Amino acid sequence: MPTFEIYVVDAFTTARFGGNAAAVVVIPHDKDMDETTMQNVASEVNLPMSAFVKAQSGDQALYKLLWFNPTAKAAFCGHATLAAGHVLLNILKLPATSIKFDSPAGVLNASKGSADEIVLQFPSSPPTVVTEPPSAYRTVLHAFTGLSVADIKTAVFYYAPRANDLVILLDGVDDTKFAALDFAPSADTSREILALNMRAAVFVARSQRDDTDSIARVFHINNAGFDEDQVTGSAHTIIAPLFSSLFGMQRIRAHQ
Repeated sequence: MPTFEIYVVDAFTTARFGGNAAAVVVIPHDKDMDETTMQNVASEVNLPMSAFVKAQSGDQALYKLLWFNPTAKAAFCGHATLAAGHVLLNILKLPATSIKFDSPAGVLNASKGSADEIVLQFPSSPPTVVTEPPSAYRTVLHAFTGLSVADIKTAVFYYAPRANDLVILLDGVDDTKFAALDFAPSADTSREILALNMRAAVFVARSQRDDTDSIARVFHINNAGFDEDQVTGSAHTIIAPLFSSLFGMQRIRAHQ
């Protein structure tokens, strides 16, 4: 049986054990791993996401990329893509300065920046405003405990179809307060939220800090539970076009 190395990468951080962790499994072009085995590996590793990359026909600039969380195959994952790019370009030091990932989300580009940074190009996922939100959307909002009546009244709902995410834009919430809020659905409201059959709830607001434009909190709202995702690259493919259209921003400094 072939053996494969597994790398554990803390993505979107400069601190060890910070950011969002991902496993990266590099499969040589002359070896194979079926998706059942990939799922078993992801379940055993039990990190938020595992990325499986395989060079295509020996081409060290083109890789097949699949993502698996501990329970299922994923359609898109930003932080695990960043982790895969870091392993290939910075740890294994491929001769290429940029690589392409053939993934379920399309062809994604990763390239070396300055000081071993990895620059990613992701597809934009602009959300659509929901002018008459169903009651379940408001149930999600009320489960984000600690909001004032004014916060709730000024919230705007969006739906991001590519990611299947509910996006809730909050107005005027202090950064410190935003970071201290919790997502705590009751047993009754949990059933209503799960019936939405969505991937995640993305709470976002404009930051009041000079060095940050957006602040976000992302919570799973599916059968995997209501855990918070520490750093969510895919959510920012939604936030970036939203802030660009609303506030005219061409570059967004984001914090999650």
